[in-house]
Amino acid sequence: MKMFVEIWQYRGLLWNLVVQDFRSRYAGSVIGVFWNVLQPAAQVFIFAVVLARIIGSRLPQTSALGTVDDPFALSIYICAGLLPWLVFSETLARNTTAFLAHSNLIKKVAFPHPLLVLYQVLSGTITLAIMIAIFLGVILVTGHQVGWCLVWLPVLFFVQALFMYGLGLILAAITAHFRDMAQFVGIFLQLWFWLTPIVYFREMVPNLSRFGPALIRLNPLYHLTNLYQNVLFKQIVYFDSLPNTFVPVQDKFLFKVGLMFGLSIVFVLAGMLFYGKLRKELPDQI
Repeated sequence: MKMFVEIWQYRGLLWNLVVQDFRSRYAGSVIGVFWNVLQPAAQVFIFAVVLARIIGSRLPQTSALGTVDDPFALSIYICAGLLPWLVFSETLARNTTAFLAHSNLIKKVAFPHPLLVLYQVLSGTITLAIMIAIFLGVILVTGHQVGWCLVWLPVLFFVQALFMYGLGLILAAITAHFRDMAQFVGIFLQLWFWLTPIVYFREMVPNLSRFGPALIRLNPLYHLTNLYQNVLFKQIVYFDSLPNTFVPVQDKFLFKVGLMFGLSIVFVLAGMLFYGKLRKELPDQI
């Protein structure tokens, strides 16, 4: 609780860090902060348009999703899970070295150190919101519809931010004492991506390994990306065959929201506890 109070007291500094992060990414460039919109737009265009038109990919007929004669269906499906994954992996990689990258600030200024993790999480969440907004525009341009279930997007953003903050705080504290953790995280993120059915279908997993379905169910990123797919894909491409309801009806949506929220709270509490035990040693370790 004390940590939350400190963060609230330093909310002005937190917002300044977020703003500075957006500005510093493209400092010295001609169009500056506008790259924060153009870069996500380019990523959405590549995955949503190029994948469909140039590669000519389609949803497989053997998939449990059914047969969809739509050149953009696979692109929408992949983007719906890939965009939150890209933000998650980038934010987690940055969080891992959050304390090391700001060692001079930690040694010279008295402030709650978890702000260094939190501002990167907020920056990533804002970037994700921009990417999703652009993606929704692509969905509409390609002739698909959106529905009331989009009101769940802020909930998903919040749950993902909690999850990234808790896990990032743990990794930042570990990396301050064990510098090789950053390299381990980079390798693990690559493995984690391919263990998460984003660019392939979960129905394919039992054919690859008998342990595959169990690993998928234990993978929190599968549940998180699947929530985005339910909101952004299954209630859009299938608006003729599935009710475009306020609550998406596929894949136990409400259960998975509760599951991810509970897991995120556990990680946040674990991160606070872990950091609390190491905070006194932090200035000396970095």
